[in-house]
Amino acid sequence: GHQAPIFEAHSQPGGMMLTGIPPYRLPREIITAEVDGILALGVELKLNSRLGKDFTLDDLKADGYDATYLAIGAQRGSTGGIPGASEGQGIYSAVEFLHKSNAGQWDEPLGRTLVVGGGFTAMDACRSSVRMGAGEVTVVYRRSRAEMPATPDEVEGAEAEGVKLSLLTAPVSVVSEDGRVTGVVCQKMELGEPDDSGRRRPAAVAGSDCTMAA
Repeated sequence: GHQAPIFEAHSQPGGMMLTGIPPYRLPREIITAEVDGILALGVELKLNSRLGKDFTLDDLKADGYDATYLAIGAQRGSTGGIPGASEGQGIYSAVEFLHKSNAGQWDEPLGRTLVVGGGFTAMDACRSSVRMGAGEVTVVYRRSRAEMPATPDEVEGAEAEGVKLSLLTAPVSVVSEDGRVTGVVCQKMELGEPDDSGRRRPAAVAGSDCTMAA
């Protein structure tokens, strides 16, 4: 059939690459060059077009398109269901933080900052926090360094920029005072047998709870 258009829910081409990945890791001129290369092939780009609101799959089929490829991305963040993590100020999903900070819309002061997780999003969040003038930044991860999903260069880069790692540590609950986060209760973990992901399953060490200020 004819050349299919690309529908973007964003106001700028690049979508999650712009809103999710910090510019220090993916320079914006690279995104622009890649998008320009795609458009030069004759692809039509339609911005501010939201599936289910501005158009439907049935609409595309009626317009004569033979195939539709959905590449929506994971744009909704999570605070992991940690007790107390949905209450008070100072608690944010990494996705929310990156969306706003990458767009220059973050206006919350960052003091002592904890980032929970060991993947690329966690590395983006902790390294962006450093760049935004946060105080001490610590990554809390429930497994060991060897099990971290982020690549070694990302982890080493974070450490080189002053980020601390608290490994074999898992959050238990968030502590708040007067509606503002003051810390996170954590417990130490030990690794057991591999789980379905092939990584050794973490298990809590009895009596190891401690509170990390945040």
